[in-house]
Amino acid sequence: MKKGLKIIILVIVIALIVSVFLIKRNDSSTSVAIDATTEEERIPLEYTTFSMEEFLAPGLPLMIDMGSASCGPCMQMKPDLEAFYEETYGKISVRYADVWKDGSLTGGFPAYAVPVQYFFHPDGSPYVPSEEVMESIGFYMYSRSDTEEHVLTGHYGILTKEQMYTIFRDMGVDV
Repeated sequence: MKKGLKIIILVIVIALIVSVFLIKRNDSSTSVAIDATTEEERIPLEYTTFSMEEFLAPGLPLMIDMGSASCGPCMQMKPDLEAFYEETYGKISVRYADVWKDGSLTGGFPAYAVPVQYFFHPDGSPYVPSEEVMESIGFYMYSRSDTEEHVLTGHYGILTKEQMYTIFRDMGVDV
């Protein structure tokens, strides 16, 4: 009887430890990143969930950057990404995910290497770069295999703040 009681107590203790861990992990996660209208409501650049509908909710053009704190090129790009985020807040929705920390943050987008960025118009349609921007920056264009419909525009590698501005000006954004 004592052995059975010890096992039950051990199972309860383990369940409590796991519960506390999960609760603390959820409490420390970053909120879903949606642009807010006031400084008090401002959400951090980083996100921990993925929802295109929520990202597009403000009706702003969108840039999603996937990288990692363990990635040298990502860390090299970080100051420009953060500066661009601050300078264009309210005009462009900029989101960042550490996909090495949590691979589910790719939301199904191709992320064969990091950093990688994806660009969307306010209605959710993919950005199509002009020939000039395509030649100067370079993008990967993704299409459906069955219909050949263009569904995604991505860029692998570091983008400078100036290149980010170039892309969004090419999209017709007044920045």
